Amino acid sequence: METVKNLEDGWYILQDVHDTGEELGLYTDRGDFTEMGPQISEWERLSELKHLQLLFSDQPYFGRELRYFNQAPWWYRHEFDLPEGKQQRVRLQFTNVDYYCKVWVNGLPAGEHEGYSAPFSFDITDLVRPGAKNLLIVKVSSPWDEEVEKGKEDSRTILVKRRMVKGTYEHSDTFIQRDVNPVGIYGRVELIITQQESMEARPEISYELSEGMDSAVVKAKVVLGGLVPGAKYRMVLKIKDETTGIHKAETALDFTAEGGQEERVCSVKMEDFLLWNTWDHGQPRMYTAEVLLERDGGRVCGKETVFAFRKTEIMRTEEMTRFRLNGRDFFVRGTSYFPDCYISAMTEERYYRDLLNIKAAGFNLVRVHVHVEQDIFYDLCDKMGMAVIQDSEYNWTHPSTDAWAEKFIGIYKENVRMLMRHPSIICWIGMNEPGCVDPDGDTRRRFMEENPGPRLYRELQEMDADRPIIKGSFCNEDIFSGDSHNYLGSLSGGQYREIYGTTEKLNTEYGFDAPACAESLKKVPVVYGRLAGIEKEIPAIQDYQYKLLKYYTEHYRIQKYAPCSGYVQFMFIDLCPQSFYGLYDWWGIPKKGLQAMLESNSPVGIFAKYRDSLDGIYAVNDTDKKYEDCEVSWVITESKGGDMVEQGTKKIHMEPDSVKEAVHFKDGYGEGQRWDLYVSITGKDGSCIAQNAYRDIFALSSRVKGHPERMSHETGMRIYWA
Repeated sequence: METVKNLEDGWYILQDVHDTGEELGLYTDRGDFTEMGPQISEWERLSELKHLQLLFSDQPYFGRELRYFNQAPWWYRHEFDLPEGKQQRVRLQFTNVDYYCKVWVNGLPAGEHEGYSAPFSFDITDLVRPGAKNLLIVKVSSPWDEEVEKGKEDSRTILVKRRMVKGTYEHSDTFIQRDVNPVGIYGRVELIITQQESMEARPEISYELSEGMDSAVVKAKVVLGGLVPGAKYRMVLKIKDETTGIHKAETALDFTAEGGQEERVCSVKMEDFLLWNTWDHGQPRMYTAEVLLERDGGRVCGKETVFAFRKTEIMRTEEMTRFRLNGRDFFVRGTSYFPDCYISAMTEERYYRDLLNIKAAGFNLVRVHVHVEQDIFYDLCDKMGMAVIQDSEYNWTHPSTDAWAEKFIGIYKENVRMLMRHPSIICWIGMNEPGCVDPDGDTRRRFMEENPGPRLYRELQEMDADRPIIKGSFCNEDIFSGDSHNYLGSLSGGQYREIYGTTEKLNTEYGFDAPACAESLKKVPVVYGRLAGIEKEIPAIQDYQYKLLKYYTEHYRIQKYAPCSGYVQFMFIDLCPQSFYGLYDWWGIPKKGLQAMLESNSPVGIFAKYRDSLDGIYAVNDTDKKYEDCEVSWVITESKGGDMVEQGTKKIHMEPDSVKEAVHFKDGYGEGQRWDLYVSITGKDGSCIAQNAYRDIFALSSRVKGHPERMSHETGMRIYWA
């Protein structure tokens, strides 16, 4: 039996400005260091467990005063009671500490941990005092890095060697501001008190699907603790449908305990189940596996895990990178997600709001970009049928030593182990844009072919053989990667229409950063002030975002499987007030870029192919439904005055998961004209299946002057020539 004691209240904190706390014994039961010599701050009450910038800074998203949060470590203090009598076992568990931590209980070391996203625990049975006050001390730090690859200080943003495994810091290219480096304990801190037999964690569920995916052997693995040597136990596995509550399978395993801690596996065959699918291809059917431990006919302990049945693959050749879900091609309509640079700022309600909006915009996948979200986010994706590509925190430049690679791989495997139970996660990304700036022409090769790429890929495969892995995102030619990033007309310069005639196998980043509307920006006067000179230009910048996103999205959809198998727009929502890549601003107000996705990102779409002239009209069907006897209609009018140029209709059939050129125009049709185009598909019952509109279709918008070269490093935001 377990008792869980939540240590959420009663915390005190101080910053150890000279980092002398360990030398002076700050982890002991001594109170304040108020004498003249040591210069140790006094303990102050902490209102809650969150990233410290959110608790102590009036403006946690930019400003050089934020650097002080990371210049010296922080110490946390908490006192807790335990009931009288010897406990069989007491564990201290943290869900999130960002980033390095050391833990002492009653003045004695309990353990250390590095990371921020995976839970960890220490056995403190021999350190606690039952029936008395117990002192818990935690030292936390998230320091800055100094070394820059090849000494290229002029490219510090991308080439600083990040020694922590947290891609969320020093990403200061108007994404996360230079001085933001989250630090602190957040989530839950718990005492887990075991008085007899217990399960160490929730059951680990795996399964083997039959070739036809109509039956499966389900295995539940548990680690049992406190077993009595020689005692007879029964381990019971029950599986029920989460939607209906109907029990689907049950089995039991009888065994005699060897004593102490043991790992046991129970398996059962299931035949009557439904596969997990994304919302646009079916339903995300989930199941609950409950494992009970019985002794002498009575329940001793039990835990449960929610899981689902599905099969995910990537088919990769030199010509193709294609996802398959449950044995069928899966066209990705995705968006990158990083809703706040402080993960502890997110709530279930904010996640739910965002996922509802993501679904409403037609997306069937989110890429969790260079970080790990709270567990509740993945639970919601599971339930809502939203696929996930999960990045590691390896972003841009890191040390390439064996020691650092081993550390990184260990931390990422902690995250994979934590997230493996979520069926929504269909792919891991090992590294994001490794060596994207390559000062000596060998950086990318070193990361991909020496450290940590090969070992990381191999160990992830061994750990999770059922999910595909992208070894290095933005390594298009690598056979173990195969995806591209494209910022023509945006961060890479040029014009967005230069993508006309090009092909990509799978795009996992494209987009443009457009400021929020003036009324939103006014909520942060410093940010608003930096853009005051171009306030009247903001609608035009948002319009450019709209046109670029519309052109890219339709370009990828028209070349469906020839060879493009999908795309991931960057990003869905701004992660702070002054980062502008989102379709929504940080406050949740949509920008005009959202309109592009509403027009171009639905499961069924009708699109024009054009550059300087009109090539054709394409019908794209990403669903599993066949549309017969449909009618494609088009109307072309003069942009000025609205005079009719041409209208027409054509009967078509749309096969499931298909693309079809419905109308073909002669070469050079409309070149040099100022035309509006309206297109639609109607069903045989007259209902509208899809529609689209293009205003002044051949007009090319230009970026505002100064983009993307100029930015304010003090605020971490894009600025422009007024």
